[in-house]
Amino acid sequence: MTSGLTPQHTLRGWLLNALGEMGGSAPTARTLKHMEKRYGALLSPEDHEGTERDKEPKWHNRTRFERKKMERAGLLVPARESHGVWTLTEAGWHEFRLAQDTNAASRISAEGEASPSLAFPRIPKGDESPSRAKETIQRIVRSSAVADYVKRVHDYSCQVCGTRLATPAGAYAEAAHIQALGRPHDGPDVAANVLCLCPNHHVLFDFGMLTISDDLTVTDRSSGASQGRLRETPEHRIDRQYLAYHRAHHCGPEPRGGVAGPGS
Repeated sequence: MTSGLTPQHTLRGWLLNALGEMGGSAPTARTLKHMEKRYGALLSPEDHEGTERDKEPKWHNRTRFERKKMERAGLLVPARESHGVWTLTEAGWHEFRLAQDTNAASRISAEGEASPSLAFPRIPKGDESPSRAKETIQRIVRSSAVADYVKRVHDYSCQVCGTRLATPAGAYAEAAHIQALGRPHDGPDVAANVLCLCPNHHVLFDFGMLTISDDLTVTDRSSGASQGRLRETPEHRIDRQYLAYHRAHHCGPEPRGGVAGPGS
């Protein structure tokens, strides 16, 4: 256990990590409880002191303050919209993934041994008898009929790579919205705004690592290489305005006169 207050940037990292480990969202009390279980041994006696106003532990109060800063930075859904549920935005998920990659890289020294300066080197204890708690979470109501239609039309095969995953429960694919639902994107839940993707390409598309031009050429942004052409069927046409929104959101505004073609 350390002395003095835990730095704000450390609380920010703990909060980001806790939400990522809990699937991206959790009510306030559960979030703080998870942080304490995960990092409680690193908190100082001063962190546990109550505030003058309401006797709440200082680290609780300072974590709430950090949450507001993360909201302003676009990493968390604003409190007025999340109604007590701390929720990572797409940008928040991106920062969480980057933090995980950075921690994993720093965990290995030049000799291939664990680095003693790593902030999170220990395996978490976990819980052998997880408890249950009733929670009320507000989420965007998606149309299962739209998602099911798109997946059936493509026979549960990825529109990018053609992969069709077979499981004991039947074929599996994921419905990916091109222009995301909810704020700040406010995309529509219609078939023309939905793709049938395998899990890998769903993640890459949501993080903007795959972009799709108006001629349906799929490009890997990490390498700039073409991944072929997105499969489209007469029964499922993609509205190009949603593709343009996705490109603008992840790549910036497009030049006037249309999207540059390959090799431009």
